[in-house]
Amino acid sequence: MNTSISAPDTARSGASADPLLQGLAAGPLYVDRRCYTDPRIFALEQRDIFAHTWQFIAHDSELKQAGDFRTTELAGEPVIAIRGADGQLRLFLNTCRHKGTLLVDAPAGQCEKMKCPYHHWTYDTQGGLISVPKVEAYGDRFHFAENGLVPVARFDVHAGMWFGCLDPDAPPLVEYLGPAAPHLAEIGAYAGQELVALGAYRYSYDANWKLLMENTLDDYHAEYLHDYAFTQRAALFQMEGTSGFQEKEGSRFSLDLGIHGAFDQCDDIRTLTIQTLRERRLYLGIFPSFIALYNPVWDVTSFRVIEPVSVDKTNVLTYCLAPRSATEEQRRAIGERFHYSWGPGGRAGVDDIVVFSRVQKGLQARAGGRINIGRGIDRTDPQGGPADDHAVRALWKGWRQYMGVDEAAGAPTC
Repeated sequence: MNTSISAPDTARSGASADPLLQGLAAGPLYVDRRCYTDPRIFALEQRDIFAHTWQFIAHDSELKQAGDFRTTELAGEPVIAIRGADGQLRLFLNTCRHKGTLLVDAPAGQCEKMKCPYHHWTYDTQGGLISVPKVEAYGDRFHFAENGLVPVARFDVHAGMWFGCLDPDAPPLVEYLGPAAPHLAEIGAYAGQELVALGAYRYSYDANWKLLMENTLDDYHAEYLHDYAFTQRAALFQMEGTSGFQEKEGSRFSLDLGIHGAFDQCDDIRTLTIQTLRERRLYLGIFPSFIALYNPVWDVTSFRVIEPVSVDKTNVLTYCLAPRSATEEQRRAIGERFHYSWGPGGRAGVDDIVVFSRVQKGLQARAGGRINIGRGIDRTDPQGGPADDHAVRALWKGWRQYMGVDEAAGAPTC
């Protein structure tokens, strides 16, 4: 595979677009509805994007002890991250070397060894094959050392977040993150302290995976879709009559970070009653499917791991984190505030899930026109103004580069 790296856009170049994508609009101004609705395009995304990009696997605090593991998928391929008896964290393909059986079925847990349920081939926490029933039948040509678990090509950590990549020719993680790396490091710590995962829960929505990425990076929708929540918030802080955002004046931006993007603002000092040290609200999207955010009003750090299932079905694993020094009472309070906004019955998360379903249904109107992501497109600085689409266009920049799509079809015509 021909791979070249340029900064700050670290997506692979030279990708050959499938004929299905010829002439397809995918930004910077317009996006074809088929990008969200065509199952053939979804399959190409798995092949050309998810098989070549770095994706979140686990937070370091989840995998501290020997035998701690977490399972997930990369481009539809099952993988398992596990802390070995030697203290090293490794990422393997989650498949037995005998018949290919899924080796570990639980999403997370702790084990001393991994035993396949089918024929009881057994592996240690370092991926080595240690037991095969009736092994003598294989003869002299069989060697335990040649039948250990297969490691995933790339596995690395940044700010306590472990990422994996199936492509051995992918750029190093820090290079892939590019200008997003310091922003991710800011979210990944709390005033210099390590974070610990308090827990995570899964939910699903009936729409395309890219809608959640776009939504998190789009601050145009919030005061309208979440108007009731913001009205409540304004009343809580005795700020009735405000827009509900209550940002520090001149601090609200949409950031283009190469193929990554962020919504970035500082909140009004009057809303920082839970804590007063951090005013910067940062919602960061790491292409293609990871979101890290910090909200200073509620003093909450959260991750969203987007797991595409089909063109119109998406699973999400969402984390709540706290500084390591937080007491049990403080951790409980952080969890409550997290659920208040983003939990299953939260004020904002439910609005998003409901509207995603409506968007997906509306996108089925094939003659309804292309999708417009052009707010602020005439501002060429990577730092856009309030409610601009700089961060959303960065997402689609990455999409075009990995899918091999020319931007001409979605470019402004005048």
